[in-house]
Parts: sequence; structure tokens; C-alpha cells
Amino acid sequence: MATMQNSRKLRSGRKPRKHTPAGVKLPSRPKHVIDFTRYIPTVLSSLVAKLRTNANVFFSESYGVSLTEWRILSFLQEAGPSSAYAIWTTANLDKAVVSRETKSLSQKGLVRIAREPGSARKRTIISPTQAGYELLERSLQEVLARHDRLTAGLSKSSIETVLQVAAHLEARIPHMSKSLDLPSSGYVPIKPASTK
Repeated sequence: MATMQNSRKLRSGRKPRKHTPAGVKLPSRPKHVIDFTRYIPTVLSSLVAKLRTNANVFFSESYGVSLTEWRILSFLQEAGPSSAYAIWTTANLDKAVVSRETKSLSQKGLVRIAREPGSARKRTIISPTQAGYELLERSLQEVLARHDRLTAGLSKSSIETVLQVAAHLEARIPHMSKSLDLPSSGYVPIKPASTK
């Protein structure tokens, strides 16, 4: 009987009444919610994820390496032969990822992995091969062109501001769980909650 009545109400355009069981108190709806299109951690996370996905496709299709493999090669080109420990700590890469990707680079003939002489912990030293250096040389101009296309429309001063803001935010991460020690920005990333 009740189902037939609800069916008639739906056909007539009226919503059936929702009945709350006796003694059950519904929680009050919030007036505001986080606006994730303006919440800095989410905005940056989304940007990084999209950049990483795009770069992985580019490096895989163009040079047969992953973004992380290219980053390791680039690090080694700048820093010289290094241990896996130096790579993951200095280049801010995950330890397991560095281990997996350096093995992959070795199998592709792009790096050489050798035991560090006199190391009690059997530490290895990783260095690019000639093929690794050649890959970096071939990719340089296109990597710079991709960066230029990404930042097109921004002035040099705007790009410097982005870099300064990024450095500031990175330095502030350890302070996120502490009392405010600098003047508040006054920026509140919220929006009115939906009334639905």
C-alpha cells in the first residue's frame, strides 16, 4: 500500500516523505565545506599527477625510459657516479623505486652498476654509460621545449614567483601541525555546503 502511494507521488512530481525512525537524531549539515579547487595541497597534488602522467608517456614513447629513469640519469650526469643512497636522498626519490629503476637502466645498457671499492656494506656505485649520456643529449632540446610550452604565457618574473612560492610551501610543510608562527594569509579555501 505504502509503495503504491510513493509510486503515485513520484509520478505526480512530488517526492515521497522520508521518515526518520523514532529516537534517531540526524546530524546537522555543515554550512561550509573545503573547496578543493582552491585548497593548495589538492591543487598541487593534481598538478603533479598530471605532469607525471604526461612525462611518463613522453619519455616512454620517445626514449624508451620512464620519467624516473630519466631523472636518475639526469642526476648522475650532474652529480657524477653515485650510490643508490645518494640518489634517493638527494634527488628526493623513493628508495624502492630507485633500486628498481636503476636495475632497469642497467638492463637497458644506460647505466653501469659496480661495487664501491673498500665498502664494508657492499655499497654500489652507479654511473651512466655512453648510451646513457647520448640519451640525455638527444632529449635535452625537447625537454626544454616542453618546459617552454608549459610556461608559455607567463613572464619570467611570474615563473620566479612560482618557484619562490613552491620553495616557501615546501619549507612550511613541517609547520602544518604546529601553532601559527607567521602572520596568517587570511586565505580560506571553503565554499557553502550543498543544500541537496
